[in-house]
Amino acid sequence: MGKKKILYFFSDTGGGHRSAANAIIKAVDHLYRGKVSQEMIDVFAACSGFLNVFAKLYAPVIKYSPRLWGQLYYWLDDENKIEQLEKISHPFILKELIKLIETKKPDAIVSVHPMVNHLTVKAIRETGRKIPFIVVITDPVTLHRAWVNPEVDLAIVATEEAKKVAVEYGMPIKKIKVKGMPIDPKFSLRGSEEKKKKGSKFTVLLMGGGEGGGGMHKIIKEFQLQKFDGELIVIAGRNKVLENKLKREANEYDFSLRVYGFTDQVYELMGESDIIITKAGPGTIAEALAMNLPIIITSWLPGQEEGNVDFVLREKVGKVCKDPQKIVETVKAIQNPVRLKEMKKNIKRVSKPKAALEIAREIYSRF
Repeated sequence: MGKKKILYFFSDTGGGHRSAANAIIKAVDHLYRGKVSQEMIDVFAACSGFLNVFAKLYAPVIKYSPRLWGQLYYWLDDENKIEQLEKISHPFILKELIKLIETKKPDAIVSVHPMVNHLTVKAIRETGRKIPFIVVITDPVTLHRAWVNPEVDLAIVATEEAKKVAVEYGMPIKKIKVKGMPIDPKFSLRGSEEKKKKGSKFTVLLMGGGEGGGGMHKIIKEFQLQKFDGELIVIAGRNKVLENKLKREANEYDFSLRVYGFTDQVYELMGESDIIITKAGPGTIAEALAMNLPIIITSWLPGQEEGNVDFVLREKVGKVCKDPQKIVETVKAIQNPVRLKEMKKNIKRVSKPKAALEIAREIYSRF
């Protein structure tokens, strides 16, 4: 038997979808090395230059007008509107998508993006091939209706709450499995407590997503004003202006400040930390939980990230603060050993660090 071929369909609208696909790819490679070939395909870029123009608008819209994005998100969260959008999209993409599937001849297709699922179901049907189609839903709590198509072979969700919503939106319960949010398999090692040196100062990791947003500089200044006794690790992401500014200022602070730009060392830096301050991205939340880190959420996208905020509060694995002064006060409150121990107990209860490996097994079982 030759290698089985898996295609991963995504769209480069934010880093979360790509990260989820990469996590599953690494997990499949870890479990079935040599037995599977894998390829990621940006569906709109590969099959429709016209629709890709709209896909590329996502990043600037969420950066400069998140409220507009929230309004659009909820406006489209309607079965009839999704159906109309699908019909409008067909002439611009369906023929090329069918051609791509017939050329690649995959043994399975995995989608990690909501806007390609209805189109892919139709394209597979048009080829006449029996190709297992698995959707991995990367909205971990409250999901958009666009994710749900009853004709897919399997929908993998992160939480029981997401499963409940998927059923309400028409997904047959027998086609849903709860596995968790796919993150890089290395996070399943739970290295946090092992890596943290005994006697080292309380360490806070501050992240603002890939673009380094969220008023990070004001938060750092507040740590200084409140005489924070510990270490602060800052990941400025692609925000070079912020990164350079903080590196110039590093010696002006009374606490230890380490600054990174866009980095692939998130796992290692989480392993050195006691708590994380971040936006409500699902991947970062799942990684933090895997590393047993209490979370302070400072910002979130209207629409798809609101459920993540509710989840953190409901499960008592973190706090939500927007005001820099209160953020630092919250950090100090969580430093209390009793409170910290209770939060970490809650984190272990809800964390699913091996989700990517379980999803990989589920995909392979479909061959």
